[in-house]
Amino acid sequence: MHPRLKTNNFDLLRFLFAGTVVLVHAYVLSGHPDLRLLSAALSSEVAVRGFFVVSGILVFMSCENSRSLRSYAEKRLRRIYPAYFVAVMLGAVLLATVSTVAPREYFSLEWVKYVLANLVFMNFLHPTLPGVFADNIFREVNGALWTLKIEVMFYAVIPLIVFACRRFGRLWILAGIYAASAVYAAVLTGLAESTGSQFYFILARQLPGQLTYFVAGALIYYYLDVFEKHLLKFLVPAVCVLIVHKIYPLPALEPLALAAIVAFFGFFLYAGNFGK
Repeated sequence: MHPRLKTNNFDLLRFLFAGTVVLVHAYVLSGHPDLRLLSAALSSEVAVRGFFVVSGILVFMSCENSRSLRSYAEKRLRRIYPAYFVAVMLGAVLLATVSTVAPREYFSLEWVKYVLANLVFMNFLHPTLPGVFADNIFREVNGALWTLKIEVMFYAVIPLIVFACRRFGRLWILAGIYAASAVYAAVLTGLAESTGSQFYFILARQLPGQLTYFVAGALIYYYLDVFEKHLLKFLVPAVCVLIVHKIYPLPALEPLALAAIVAFFGFFLYAGNFGK
């Protein structure tokens, strides 16, 4: 194992990414003009994609270092589900105090549907609670939970990807998945823009379309020694791509560029215990 994999800033980066999502959503959900600067200065989309890159690095490492498929699955379950369960249930119970309906109407079949859908990562099936946020721009209790569904689906396919990498070669498999994911997202985004249907946008941001970020993280993990040896040769083009991407979208290159930047801050500016 590369020594940098044992000392990294990924806990700190995930904290910063999560904080970015909270701050941007504070403006998006409230529309309060005093918070407009948060949305202008920060990007929740970049933060979420950064999360996916970090997952690509760490979860591929977890799979490769697990003794068995069962061991891998148990580690992933312990990592994500206890906190997820608490978050869903705390919201479902405590939001009764701000609901505009009586407790008897609140704890109804609609409440049960919400709990069941969210506990199995299908929050899009029932994202709202009775009388909660009824006058808000967005009524979803926790719209950001869609990212957890993507994470769990990614956890499920990683063993298959690792198996294919071992059998047919890492670079070919990862490059093929990256290209297929990029094409999938481009086609659905094009359909959304030509038809005006938001449904295609929703499909575009599901797992196949997000695999570019996970795979970019996997490439960093598998080829970290190459990345370290040619650090500037990767960083300079990555910065240029991200700058150009703000003006003229480069969706096929942006995930790789973002992964390079995340890897730089994750591995090469080690913050020590402060990062924990």
